[in-house]
Amino acid sequence: MYLKYASFSLISLIFLAISTSVQGQDGNKNKSNETFSKANISKIQGTHFTARVSLDPNSKSITVQIPNQKVVNKNDNDNNKNDDNNNKPKNSKSKNGQNQAAQAQAKQIQMLKSMKVVTEWVEVEIPIKETTKIRTKTPLQVYDDKGNIKKYSPEELKTLKGSNPALPGYEVKLDELTPGAVVEVTLNKSPANKDDKKDDDKVFATMIMVIGKDATFKPPVDNSKNKKK
Repeated sequence: MYLKYASFSLISLIFLAISTSVQGQDGNKNKSNETFSKANISKIQGTHFTARVSLDPNSKSITVQIPNQKVVNKNDNDNNKNDDNNNKPKNSKSKNGQNQAAQAQAKQIQMLKSMKVVTEWVEVEIPIKETTKIRTKTPLQVYDDKGNIKKYSPEELKTLKGSNPALPGYEVKLDELTPGAVVEVTLNKSPANKDDKKDDDKVFATMIMVIGKDATFKPPVDNSKNKKK
């Protein structure tokens, strides 16, 4: 029974640590814990996700980075040594159920302290079409002659909704998707075309909604200009 309680405690502590680490990274991200990789759009699960714009988009596609947080062990070697020490024969007092539970819980807490959350940014290029809706959750901030943020009138807000006011947010142009912008992307698959199998199950963005800005984002260095043609 004590071992069951200890196992439950470990699970609870792990969830607590992950939640705390994620919240801390949202406010102050540690760049040393970030890694980058590229992925094919077909590997994206689901049709709705949040990402940040990586490069200036063009009329055919937009490149974004999707965060994937995972828990890793900071010191595997130390844990292996601890495991070896813990596997040594115990004295007669350790056979008591209460002592075993305390030892198990202490080991679990030690394991928890050795864990850290690493953010892996997976970069992916998403096709867009002329029908892709580009919108922003809140109206773009513009300033008046005095340098104050302009307050839109109800009529102006209605105009900003664009040609389809039933859609959420406000209509913006493609060039508003600048690197570092945080967006919600909705994907869809084009209908199968019997005459052209290449277009079957082709994924593209039906809507891209700007919801904020990632202040910690640093545009990737483009070394292509330094390469000799």
